[in-house]
Amino acid sequence: MFTALYLLVVMPVVAGLLYLLATVRVWRSNSMLAVLMLLFWPVGVYALVRYWGEKEEGVRGPLLAAFAVFGIWVGFIAWGASQVPPEATMVAGQEDESAPVEDEGIGAQVRRSVALASLPMSSGRVDIPIAKASIDVPAHFRFIDRDALQRAFGGTDDAPGPQTVGWLVHERVDLAAKDAWHVDVDHLADGFVSDESFVGQSRETLLAAGQRATKAMSDQQEAGEPEFSLVDYVETPRLDPSLHTAAWVEEIAYAGKGAHHALDCYSVRLGRAGVLMFSVVDTVPSRRELCLRSVRLLAGRSSFEPGQTYADRSRLLDRKAKYDLVALVTGAFLPTQAR
Repeated sequence: MFTALYLLVVMPVVAGLLYLLATVRVWRSNSMLAVLMLLFWPVGVYALVRYWGEKEEGVRGPLLAAFAVFGIWVGFIAWGASQVPPEATMVAGQEDESAPVEDEGIGAQVRRSVALASLPMSSGRVDIPIAKASIDVPAHFRFIDRDALQRAFGGTDDAPGPQTVGWLVHERVDLAAKDAWHVDVDHLADGFVSDESFVGQSRETLLAAGQRATKAMSDQQEAGEPEFSLVDYVETPRLDPSLHTAAWVEEIAYAGKGAHHALDCYSVRLGRAGVLMFSVVDTVPSRRELCLRSVRLLAGRSSFEPGQTYADRSRLLDRKAKYDLVALVTGAFLPTQAR
């Protein structure tokens, strides 16, 4: 099934090809008119009238089709952009409040597709000034910075979080599709995060701590939200002591009406004054290898500026985070970070 984004791209191309075909046929009998059609498309309306009765020239069909396809494309965009979610009506006697009903129709899809199609994407080396770091974006990936995401998704569920500096998206991923995925890039500016105690932790110890932290987060949710729990580390947290990077994959179980299991993939690079975190969350188990390789690759392709690396830390001058790598991996750092 074609996505709305695909239609937005294909329809003007089809209209252009049909218009070009009509122009070529006009050229056979009137080269000047054909040139004017290429330079100023409204001249095509005159050509349509001029050749309307001359079926042997073969101009009317493709030109009429070109205008029709173009008109449908413009109307498609205008209609999608003008859709307003319906509001709920309150019963008589209660305070008059209204709330937008979730719009999952084609109008919402068109608006989202238009926003996604206009997102500026970068490749090559991308600097992250706030983190004093950079990412050497791998081939086939593209980086979308926080400002662009905020303009596109501000006020929606897709709006970037307070620590998000951007997304990394594979060039083959259609962000408008329901099964789209991307890598979140976050900067944790809480100070130096030590990995010294991590080496001595067993898998069982990390899992138990992670399960406790996950349960605490689930219990703190608002009423009505589905409970969730950490089932296991399907990829055991591992530290690369030479790069000061770590990667792991969590299996999360969601309870309630839409009960399901999903994977959250993480990797981090530790620096002198903070952490770069890469994550793919709530993805299907079949993408385990894909999401793990993606976050691990990106952590390896990121770097802090000279003087800002993990090895540059000054015990005397630098602020130390209230948590270490163990707490970061298990999720126990979240309450500490909030203080």
